[in-house]
Formats: sequence, structure tokens, C-alpha cells
Amino acid sequence: MMQSRKTVMRKTSSVMRFGIIQLQAKLVTHYALRITLLLLLFTPPLGGSLSYADEKGAPINMELRDVELSDVLRALGQEHRINIIIDEKVTGKVTVSLRNVPLWDAIDSILKGKGFAYIKEGNVVRVISAGEDEDLMTYTATVKYANPKDLEGIIAKVLSKRGSIASDLKSNMIVIRDIPSAIERVTQLLKQVDVKTKQIMIEAKIVEVSTNASRELGIQWGAMYRSGDVYVHGGGAGTVGALPTKTTGTDTRTTGTTPLTGGAGFGGSALNVNLPAAVGLGSGGAIGIGILAKNVILDLQISALETQGNAKTLSNPKVMVLDNQEAYIKSGTGILIPTLPTTAGAAVTYTEKEALLQLKVTPRVINDDQISLKILTSRDVFDFSLLSQGSPTRNTRETQTNLIVKNGETIVIGGIYTETEAESEGGVPLLSKIPILGWLFKKEFKKKDKTELLIFITPRIKED
Repeated sequence: MMQSRKTVMRKTSSVMRFGIIQLQAKLVTHYALRITLLLLLFTPPLGGSLSYADEKGAPINMELRDVELSDVLRALGQEHRINIIIDEKVTGKVTVSLRNVPLWDAIDSILKGKGFAYIKEGNVVRVISAGEDEDLMTYTATVKYANPKDLEGIIAKVLSKRGSIASDLKSNMIVIRDIPSAIERVTQLLKQVDVKTKQIMIEAKIVEVSTNASRELGIQWGAMYRSGDVYVHGGGAGTVGALPTKTTGTDTRTTGTTPLTGGAGFGGSALNVNLPAAVGLGSGGAIGIGILAKNVILDLQISALETQGNAKTLSNPKVMVLDNQEAYIKSGTGILIPTLPTTAGAAVTYTEKEALLQLKVTPRVINDDQISLKILTSRDVFDFSLLSQGSPTRNTRETQTNLIVKNGETIVIGGIYTETEAESEGGVPLLSKIPILGWLFKKEFKKKDKTELLIFITPRIKED
């Protein structure tokens, strides 16, 4: 007996290697041979048998690569004299590298990694799918803050293969049927996801500052000279105004013209140059000089206009929104644009055109002091000074961005600066280019506009 025991001890303490060769033959036009070599290396320390169910077993070393799980379990059972029954559902391959790990801890880790478990029944170990040995139970929970339908996908990830879930929107409840260990995971998960959603007040200030300045200088003059039957005056046709006269017998005839330049001086002479500034009631000014002699009439008028303007527009939209939800607010005006019919007798149709101030924002609370914002702001303005097919054009200013802001902090998310300069000159060809004297034959217009758009955003987390 002593000699036999020593033989067993020597066999247990030695390094054992064995191979499993699997042959698969398949007939196509000839037989193909496929060989899979499985190499397992076990090195248990010196000791006795490891078949006792109440022990973790001696530490073992194991090196496996891409090996069928059922083959590993059978090899372990044969090597360590374990009676093992493997369920047909236990499938899959494993890669293992263990050093000095107790036998039963190693088996448990390998099985858990593939979603399986083992049960010891006397001297027999059964390997089954996790949870198959547990009875199913029904668990119901009332969702306080979240949408039950939205939680189904999240909870399903922690259920066992035997578990199921359903939700009822009317009662705001979820119903779960699963093994007790999975139910416990669900209850812990619900504590984390079914929490009160924070609310954020988003305040936007859209400031538009515009300045404009223009200057216009114009001139008008006309002259007429008569010597006998010779008249020199501004071009035109017809008869107009009080002009020099000549007497033939007892008749006095007044001869004049309708000026081609579109105007006559206060002395009645046709204007040779008619390039006035756009003066009028409440804007600009003009001064005139006239010379009325026996044979000569001279009219001269100088007009000038200068305007300056400043405007400031402040829009202040606000919106309250739940965390990680999009909010949208808009306001504006609309006008009806007529569309002429293409066929005779058809009615005129109208299409509404809107100019909107709008704010779209999706906030997400990163922590109690910082908020991530996805923002879209835009502002439309009708420009009635620039028409397209009879309808005003629409100017749009828009900003879209993503940023992180501290709670209660105001930040400028964008600025649009526009500067427009325009100069124009109208006059008589060639003559208007003469130095100094050229001012008698031309008018000048200058305009300069500046517009600046700034957008300020302030998010605030609403306190409970």
C-alpha cells in the first residue's frame, strides 16, 4: 500500500501533457483531412486528490488558446477525477492563461465568462446555463420619473436568457419575470436610471447694433442768353415759363422750352445741369442764386443732404427644458406674397413668407456645475429697400455651435460684423472731370453702414 501511494503521489506531482486530435473527413472529389490540435498544460503542486466537493482545490496553472469549452471541462474532470455532466447548451471556445489559481475558482471563472454555472450534487458536478437551477419570479416596479418604454431596452441588458420584460404606460409600471439574481440586478439598475431629471433655464440675448451715415451733394443750374433772334439756352422743346420776349408789330411772343433735363430754374430758364441731392421735407437743404438781366438769365442751386442713424435691437428669448431634451422657441412676423396666375381668369394665390427669431437648444448636465449645450439661433429681417419680383428680400443671421458652460455663466457664442461702403457719382461726361469746375457738372453720393450681431447665452440649472 505504501508503494502504491508513492506511485500516485509521483504521478500527481509530475507535469502532464496530452493532446486531443480531432479528425473530420469530408468527401468532395477526394477526402479532405482537418486536424485540430488542442494542447493543455496542467501543473498542480504536490498534494493528494482534489475530488472533495467542500474544497477549492489546489492551485493549478493553465495555458489554453481558442479551445472548445466542453473539451476543457472534460479534460479537467479526467485529470482531477471529477464526475462531470455537461449540458448540450454549453458551447463556445475559450482562451485561458492562469497561474497558481485554485481549481474550483478557475472552473467558476471560465464558466462565468461564457454565461454558464456549475452545481455540485454529491460527487457529480453539472454544468448548465446560468440561472437554470433557479425558479422564475415576477417583479413589478412603478417608474417615478422615466418613461417605462424607454427603460425596456436598458433593463433587458441585465436580464438572464430566461427573463422577459413588459411595460404599461397608463400605470407607469414595468413587469419583469426572471430568476432572483437577475431581479436583484434590475432593482439596483432602477435606482440609478429612474431619477428626477434636472431642468435647465436657457436665456439668450440677441443684440444687433447698426449705424449708418450718408452724404449727398448736388447742383442745378441753367442759363439763357438772347441777342436779337439768337437764343442760347438749355435743351428742350415746347413753351414753358417766363422767358425773354421780342415784339413784332403789336404782338408780344414768349418763347421757351420744356427742358430735357426735367426742370427749370426759378427765373424760368431750362436747367442745363439738373443733378440735385435728394432733399425734401425734413431732410437736407438747398440754396439758389439767380441773375436776371436784359438779355441773360442765370439760375444756380446747390443742395446737400447728410444723414446719420444708430439703432440697437435686443431680443431676449427664454426657454425651460429637461436635461438632454431639445427645446424650441420662435417668434416673428409674416407677410403674404401674391403669385400671379399662369392662366387667364385664375385667381391670385398668396404664399406666406416669415421672418423669425428662433432658438433651438439641447442641454446636457455634465456635473452639478457644468452644462453641455447644442445651440442653434437665427434671426430674419425683411429688407423692404431691396425688392425681388415685388416682394422684400429676407436677411438671415444664424449661429450653430456646441460648447460647455458653467452653471449661471454668460458666454458669447457668436458675432457677425458687417460693414458696407458705397460711393456713386453722376454727371456730364468729360466736363465733370475738369478739376474744380467739374463740380458744376456732377453730383456725389457716399454711404457707409455698419451692423454687428452678438448672441449671449446663459444656462441655469433649476434648483429643487
